[in-house]
Amino acid sequence: MEIIGITAGLLTLLTYVPQAFKTIKTQQTRDLSLVTLLFLSAGAFFWVIYGLTGKLPAVWITNIVVLALGLIILVIKLKNGRK
Repeated sequence: MEIIGITAGLLTLLTYVPQAFKTIKTQQTRDLSLVTLLFLSAGAFFWVIYGLTGKLPAVWITNIVVLALGLIILVIKLKNGRK
């Protein structure tokens, strides 16, 4: 069962990698929804907490990376909104 959790976490994680790299490279966030980024980051945060309290490394490890990528995109979005 752990392999299913690891696979699911990696696939979820991989969905954020291209967007994060593109956002870092271009600094363009106009078409990204602030609400979606907030919800995704909050969801990843709570998955980390859930994974840590449940001692589920497949959950907390992948979601720490998802959270980091989401926060990078969110910070760039917020920074661009102030221009």
